[in-house]
This record gives sequence, C-alpha cells and structure tokens, in this order.
Amino acid sequence: MKFINRLFSKIFAFLYLFLRISKMKWIKNYDKNADTIIWIKTNPFTTLLRYLKHNDLLSDFALIESIAIRNIPFKIVIGNNIGKYNNKTIFYTVSENCNPYKVANYSATLFHTVHELENQGNKLFPETSEIEYWENKAFMQEQFLKLGINHPKTIILNRNYSINELDNLQFPALIKEIHSAGSRGITKVNSKEDLLKNLDKIWAKGHSKTIVQKLVDMRRDLRVVILNGEVISFYWRVNSSKEWKPTATSFGNTTEFGNFPEQWKSLFIDFLHKMNLPTGAFDITWEKDDLNSQPLVLEVSPSYQLNPSLPERYKSITYKEYKKKLFVSDAYYKEYVDIVFNCRKQITNYYFNKLKKA
Repeated sequence: MKFINRLFSKIFAFLYLFLRISKMKWIKNYDKNADTIIWIKTNPFTTLLRYLKHNDLLSDFALIESIAIRNIPFKIVIGNNIGKYNNKTIFYTVSENCNPYKVANYSATLFHTVHELENQGNKLFPETSEIEYWENKAFMQEQFLKLGINHPKTIILNRNYSINELDNLQFPALIKEIHSAGSRGITKVNSKEDLLKNLDKIWAKGHSKTIVQKLVDMRRDLRVVILNGEVISFYWRVNSSKEWKPTATSFGNTTEFGNFPEQWKSLFIDFLHKMNLPTGAFDITWEKDDLNSQPLVLEVSPSYQLNPSLPERYKSITYKEYKKKLFVSDAYYKEYVDIVFNCRKQITNYYFNKLKKA
C-alpha cells in the first residue's frame, strides 16, 4: 500500500508539472537540429520507478522549462545516446542515476562521462570542475585543505593504507564513505579496534577510499545554499538527543528556520568563490555549537534539493514526515515547485551568461 500511495503521488506530481510548464514554448523551441541539448540521463520509459525515486522528474522539468522560456532552440537526448554528439552545448541535472554499471564510485561515472563529452568539443553545464565536488568527500577534503577552508581534522585512507596512518587518530571519530549523500555511510567509531572492523566493511562494499574525521562536539549544523553570491536558502538541522547521530532529517532530527549567523555570511560566500563554484549547498557546524568560534565546513555539494520551511499546519510533525506529504495532493507543493523552478532558472541564466563571455 505504501508503494502504491507513493506511486500515485508521483503520478499526480507529473500531472501538476505538466500543467505548470510553458507547453507552447516547449513545442515552439524544440528543434531536432538544435546546438543546445538537454540530456535526460535516465531513460524514464524503461526505468520509470528509478527515475521517479530520485526526484529527477521535477529537476528535469525545471531544467527544460528554464531553457524553453529563453526561446532558445533545444533538443532532448535521453539515456546513453549522448556519446555521439560533438561541439554542442549540453545541459543536464545531477543525480545518482548516471551509473549504469552500479559501481560504488558512482560520482566518478558521471565525472568521466562529462569529461569525455568535453573532450569531444562540447560545453557541458555543470562542468567537470563542479562535478568533481559532487558526492566525493575525498576530493572535498583535499580542496578544503588546499584552499584554507576550515574543516574538522580529516585523514583519507586508501584500501592499501598503512596501519601507521592510524597512530595519531583521536576517538571517538567518524568514518565516512566517500560517495554517499543524506548522511548515509557515516559510522561513529569509539576505538581503533572498532575502526578496523568498520574499515573492513567499507572495503567489502567495493570502495577504494574512505575518510576518517574528528567527531565534532555539536548537536546542530547549518545547511546554507548559495547561488551567485547570495544566500537563497538556509535552515538548521537539530539533534535534540544527548547522543550523537547524523543530523539529516531522515534520521528524525528537527529543522529550524531563521536565526542565520550573519557574521559568517561573507565567509561562506568566499568559500564558494575559492572553490570556483557558481552554486553550492554547505553543511556547516561549530564546536560545542558556539557560533562565535570558527565555522567548520563538513561538506559542500554543487547539486542539492531545496527544503522550504514547514507550513504552520505542519509544525507539530517532523520534517521527515512532512517531506512524505510534499506532493501535489498538498497545496504547498505548488510553492515548492515554484522555488525549484526559480532556482533552476537562475542557475541556467548564470551558465548562459558564462557562454556569452567565453
């Protein structure tokens, strides 16, 4: 029954999106010979359930709409057919669905595909320089260190690591799988023995690297989204228990909107500039939740989902429960779609302006 309800919710969402888009502009500007390509990475006709699961439906509709309303001729290419194109401008959305062989390092699959398409003379948006950061925690930590971005003390371990690399670790610590999202693949370890046992589990999954990170004494972190030098969204994820657990809302934590730490705003924007990213979602925290201390960047992602604040009528439930209701059956879905469409429009405008300057 749960599956049926979710499926119907997705179908209703599709119907709402179909009514929401500028259908005449889609038809008018579609041109099979266009130099601008919108790449739908997953074939929704053969893998419908997987396509709907990762919310790619909304993301792809928003992308197509953002280009159609500019009255730019475009064509849509679905699935694996993208490899035959040269000297085109290709737009796409980022998701785990570009992993046809189901390898553990799914972010590398997308990165290498985009890289090879760029080698064929295509201009891709997002570019490889952005995709390098996507769900690749090892690369993130290397860049944080290189660029002087404050972050928890971290070591990167290869599968063939030396036991001596663990000598200076302080416990408790966190093991984080390199390629994961939504606080998946994060394990707290309390001793060296515990660490070794969990490292074996990481290698058994097929990962070639992992990171071990100092456990920050905190019960909240800040998700802040920056686009073109402006903060467009933020909220706090709060763990109200005494024990550590990941702060993602999927773990039952609460969200708080408001009380943005303005004293750090320019620093967050500077972080994004240092990484040469047009947009990004940061997870940021402070030791002992002291906002007067230096912020610690946990992660950044060039691709993200925006989480709007809860309507007043849902204040009594968790954000996890609320997100299950966020479908067309709820009037608030319209506002959520408008937020996503507007964000996508701004990102697309940024990319077209970059093309003009090239």
